[in-house]
Amino acid sequence: MPQQSGKVPIRRAVQCDMLTWMISSMLTQRRTARPAIRWWRYGLRLGVAMLAMWTVLGTAGFIILEGWSITDAFYMTIITVSTVGFGEIHPLSSAGRIFASFLIMGGLGTAIYTFTRLGQVVLEGELLGGLGRRRMRKELSGLLDHYILCGFGRAARPVADGLAHKDLPFCVIEMNAANETVLQDLGYLYLIDDATSDEALQDAGIKNARAVLTLLPSDADNLYVTVTAKALNPEIRVIARAVDERGEIKLRRGGANEVISPYNLASHRILQAATSPTVLQFMRHVSDRQYLEMSLVEAEVGEGSKMKGLSIADSKLRSDFGVVIVAIRRDGEHMLFNPGPHEPILAGDVLVLMGHDEKLAETQRALSH
Repeated sequence: MPQQSGKVPIRRAVQCDMLTWMISSMLTQRRTARPAIRWWRYGLRLGVAMLAMWTVLGTAGFIILEGWSITDAFYMTIITVSTVGFGEIHPLSSAGRIFASFLIMGGLGTAIYTFTRLGQVVLEGELLGGLGRRRMRKELSGLLDHYILCGFGRAARPVADGLAHKDLPFCVIEMNAANETVLQDLGYLYLIDDATSDEALQDAGIKNARAVLTLLPSDADNLYVTVTAKALNPEIRVIARAVDERGEIKLRRGGANEVISPYNLASHRILQAATSPTVLQFMRHVSDRQYLEMSLVEAEVGEGSKMKGLSIADSKLRSDFGVVIVAIRRDGEHMLFNPGPHEPILAGDVLVLMGHDEKLAETQRALSH
């Protein structure tokens, strides 16, 4: 277990939540409304309702005025409204002829209106759908340093919302076409495709992507995505969801950089709620942004940074920027939690910082240049 530089051991519960925060940060607009199509669909429903009304009215009218049976009255109403040219099934009285004339005018007009709306819904829906898909693929081809989110289920939806909240570029690959309307309404870039296929990941721009987040419901599918993503882009960062421990091991062997087990995280939270409720409350307040506008971010120290070579105390990150260094990742693997004031800041170090959003952005710029 990593130790504090001050030789004071950090509590496992805090480590677990720090890791959870870091993962959340890693995981962590288009509005495509279609009002025209929705209006036409409303008009189509209105037309169908009016046709039904004319059918009921015509049937009732012939029964009352001519004394016909329900079957004869209904049949006469249908051939009158549709103007198919069949003759009268029974001779009509003067009142019946006048009623039939009004039924033709009202019913035929309604039928024309309804079928016009039906044509608009079908034709415009296909047209806009095709244009929308072409525009979508054009936007996907222009993405750089983006996230590819595989799946849009219960685990993936909050991740997508978090990426959108942070204004980070991303696209969703979802196989279930039933979720397309939701994705359109949210304004997310998406592909309705199988995320385990080479073509889907290539269409999502994996060559230019920053990371692949595979949150499919089965470990097998997540393993397929991981292996495929690494084959297409060996440098891509893959963050995978694991359902069980065996799946976690296989995903790591398959090349996943990070494997997240929701059940393990839930277990840690339950244990923390039982043993350290105040710590859990603090972490929840910060992560949920309900009480504090605080976040955790990572910042890499650049070769040209003025902070390079300074100790944490001399860098004055706390006093000048109001941020706290939670941990330092050095040499790509070693993690130093709660570093002391005399710990040096070296080029290539990745600092895990906690603070207000605007201060964190300033700190990231200062450390990178």
